[in-house]
Amino acid sequence: MRVTERYLESIERLNPALNCFITVLKDSAMKKAEEAEAQMKEGIFLGPLHGVPVAIKDLMYIEGVRCTAGSKILADSVAPYDSYAVRRIKKGGGVILGTTNLHEFAAGITNANPHYGPVRNPWDPTRISGGSSGGSAAAVAAGMAAAALGTDTAGSVRLPAGLCGAVGFKPTYGLVSRIGVIPLASSFDTVGTLTRSGWDAAALLSVLAGHDEGDVSTADVPLPDFVASAESPIGPIKVGAPRGYFRDLLDEGVEREFQAFLDRLAQLGCSVERMELSGIDAVQDIFYPIRRAEASAFHEKWLSSRAGLYGEDVRKTLELGSKIPATEYINAQNRRPALREAFLRSMADYQVLAVPTSAITAPAVGQSRVTVGGKEVDVQSTLVRLTMPFNVVGFPAVSVPVGFAGGMPVGAQLVARPFEDPVLLSLMCAYEERFGEFPPPPLGATKAPSS
Repeated sequence: MRVTERYLESIERLNPALNCFITVLKDSAMKKAEEAEAQMKEGIFLGPLHGVPVAIKDLMYIEGVRCTAGSKILADSVAPYDSYAVRRIKKGGGVILGTTNLHEFAAGITNANPHYGPVRNPWDPTRISGGSSGGSAAAVAAGMAAAALGTDTAGSVRLPAGLCGAVGFKPTYGLVSRIGVIPLASSFDTVGTLTRSGWDAAALLSVLAGHDEGDVSTADVPLPDFVASAESPIGPIKVGAPRGYFRDLLDEGVEREFQAFLDRLAQLGCSVERMELSGIDAVQDIFYPIRRAEASAFHEKWLSSRAGLYGEDVRKTLELGSKIPATEYINAQNRRPALREAFLRSMADYQVLAVPTSAITAPAVGQSRVTVGGKEVDVQSTLVRLTMPFNVVGFPAVSVPVGFAGGMPVGAQLVARPFEDPVLLSLMCAYEERFGEFPPPPLGATKAPSS
């Protein structure tokens, strides 16, 4: 119970500065914590999440709790039932602290929300957290939650984890049900986790993973013991480090820290080789028509009747998606299997890929352009460039904090073949055991900075 109190105290102290939470469930969290404490005293143990304070991205239903999706349209909407993920968290004894801020309808990567304000980076509140699961990532990094749930459509778990110095795990597409989660683009949407360590990610995945008859996208496959995988010693692992697309546009500091990460993997006993990832040049042409069209289809009714309630950036993207021809959408979908096979062939000799999470560290709140390698580029497309490919093919990927550039966190991704999530967990935990967990931010802000 005292653990939950501490996290609630941190929320009260830090949320004015960082704006991570939209709704805080103080009373119900304390009640659940008391129940968990009583159960443990009676010898009842519900699993690794029993009594653990968890935050939920505010587009996952929690029965009887407001679910805004970071929008004005759903500002007063109350969830009619628990989402599958929340139901699993509750069944495992988790304590739900509240719902976290996000980019409106998860339709952006900066978490600059015009309705609820931007989520600010705990390492520097003048900078973005990244999104769309920015509230979840910043809350975990800042010590406002022990763990959090997010969703990842193009990097929305991994990217904010990388920018805020947390661990962001995107499971294999189809491993975790999305029932009760407001969608962005169903072909890519994946429920993921934000934690401080690899073991914590394994604990969450052990509760969340599994076939759900209500979600046709979930795979009916045997489940491993994710916690045991995290705790198992690693054998020889061959790591591929793709060149070209993943390395040709990187901030100098990010490049330096990523190379140091590859060197540490080698010290860990991994064989690290540069390689080519076939098909990567087709990724953006496949991703954008699907993502934009599916989002516009979901929002069609609101877009035609309540367009003025959207933030400008989200409205423009949805309007763009409504103009995509059906043939372009179908052709993009038809190209995905070949791309997946090309990736798998490229990985034939490798168990894991290692790539940067983001080409840049967190830019300033409101910044739309950034200079990388002497070239001025768009912030949004640059942020999502290195995470999005693995949503297109549905591979599991995790962002691990690996260092700092200019005083801001730098993340690196580890990627595995579909349903080989345990390989990532064991490698990540071995890395943390050898080189230590990432430090928390030295928070000093006591009030929100001016906009």
